[in-house]
Amino acid sequence: MKSVVTYNPESVLSVFDDWDRLMGDFLGRGLREGASASTCGYPAVDIREEKERYVLEAELPGLSEKEVDIKVNDRILSLSSAKADEKAERREGTWLIRERGIRSFRRAFSLPRDVDGDGIQASFKDGLLTVVLPKRPEAREKSISITRA
Repeated sequence: MKSVVTYNPESVLSVFDDWDRLMGDFLGRGLREGASASTCGYPAVDIREEKERYVLEAELPGLSEKEVDIKVNDRILSLSSAKADEKAERREGTWLIRERGIRSFRRAFSLPRDVDGDGIQASFKDGLLTVVLPKRPEAREKSISITRA
């Protein structure tokens, strides 16, 4: 069975992620059914398998393709970004809520063995990052014809 799994080599980050999730649930900000993962500090990602490829789509509203970094190393696909807060204009008053500031994230996925790492392509449109992960030719499904003996 093939699968694409989230990969996090730094167990310390995992502990912090678990803590954030726990505190988010406690404070009513946790990831609930129908909520977007991007509200919890990391982009929502969908991955589907097609006959000759895998397709990863990540929601990255407010970012441009220049602010996103994609790397593949030893079957680990990583997406990351560090977007700094734009210089705020001088405004009257005091901020009561300020959630749009520095936005950075890092997501990593362990790729199946049948992915052709050299053929990976990415595109970005309207805040949606699409990464196409082609399968190696020898790993693709083939039809075998049966001849009469």
